[in-house]
Amino acid sequence: MYSTSMAYDPVNSPLYAFLLKGDHYKLPKGQVVHALEDRTQLNLITNGFIKRYRITNEGDKSIQLIYGPHDIFPMTPVYQAIYETKVYRGPETYYYESMTEIEVYSQSIEALKEKLKEAPELYHDLLYAAGTRLNSYIMRMEDMSLRTSLWRVAYTLSSLADQFGQATSGGTLITLPLTHQDLAALLDLSRETISREVNKLKERSLISGGKNIIIVDPQKLRDIYR
Repeated sequence: MYSTSMAYDPVNSPLYAFLLKGDHYKLPKGQVVHALEDRTQLNLITNGFIKRYRITNEGDKSIQLIYGPHDIFPMTPVYQAIYETKVYRGPETYYYESMTEIEVYSQSIEALKEKLKEAPELYHDLLYAAGTRLNSYIMRMEDMSLRTSLWRVAYTLSSLADQFGQATSGGTLITLPLTHQDLAALLDLSRETISREVNKLKERSLISGGKNIIIVDPQKLRDIYR
């Protein structure tokens, strides 16, 4: 039984252990991961980063989510399978691409349904995984509410540092490698706009680095959009 007084550790959860017994594959950077388009599978990333995107009417990539180590997805088909109701009724044409070398484990959602009968504690783990996804969508909504591109870039970098940050002597390193084009696709801004705003943040000594950005002063970066 779980204790509510202890911090939740997804890596040592029954759901994590269940997924590690599933199909396993590795892929190099820059691959479209067609296996992840299968909505009947639940996936666990143990290493690397994956971007989920759609193709706009203009033919551009629009990044919706970025998954990193220990992320479990997709959650909406799980809810549909367990509760026989659709959480999301829009178009579900997404593509997945590895941003680095990746390692993924997959189990069928039908196998998960059967496992839940003997291990109902997995509902606790699924709730945590759903909360993680919900937090990502909340951050996207907050980002879209900001008025200037500088505020949006600062907010997004802060959020990515919270998700994928690692403390270093120079600040918080975003372990996710990000090109200016990735940020443009994530924020639906032009690459030129991203480059301009990133340079402004560097000139203020708030961030440093190249594809792996370091947040030099997280609090001062947050002060920009607050």
